[in-house]
Amino acid sequence: MSKIESLINNGDFDYLQPYFYTNPYALRCELGIGDTDEEFLQQAKCRSEMIYKILFPKGADAFFFNYWKYDYSDTGDADKDYDAESLDCTIESEMKSLRFLLECQSKFRHTAVKNLKTYAEPDDEDFGDIQRNRIICYSNKDRENDLQIISRQIADENSCEISLVSFENECIMSVYDDRGCDIVFATPQKMKEFYLLLKPYFLDYDREEMERRFNTIVS
Repeated sequence: MSKIESLINNGDFDYLQPYFYTNPYALRCELGIGDTDEEFLQQAKCRSEMIYKILFPKGADAFFFNYWKYDYSDTGDADKDYDAESLDCTIESEMKSLRFLLECQSKFRHTAVKNLKTYAEPDDEDFGDIQRNRIICYSNKDRENDLQIISRQIADENSCEISLVSFENECIMSVYDDRGCDIVFATPQKMKEFYLLLKPYFLDYDREEMERRFNTIVS
């Protein structure tokens, strides 16, 4: 088993946003660029596919996503601020997440890592009401499925945040929206190997930090 596969199957591997800042061997790339909305989206699609080809020349080995479970069984007075529109929105969101989970479980060999850390801290009111499970699907290097995942992430159409994984290149590619993506490596050697290949796509805002990380590795 590769190191990256071991990581994503480990409950101690949090993998919560912001991925770039919470993982030492990570790079951040810019996707959407341009003066018009049309150009911005076109470049986001083009640049994401180029990055995908660099990291997954044979296709991704797996993808994973978070399935969030909420405990709605609170005891209390009526919530006057929770109107019918909010109720319908919550039900629709829960149905989309559950449908996506069931579809993935019916199509792919899969595993789950349960009861992962959430964003809530122990002193938060909702601590313990939210459960996070990581669902890992082995995708058999289905390039069409991979590119569809990326496209839906860019268009913000996925019900869950999905990340692609390469066991050979020991990396995770997470497109957060049309603005950019984070790439997390399991080893410094793999980050060093792909640094120059991905450099044309780097987000300028974090370029200095990426250079610092790279120089630390090669020194």
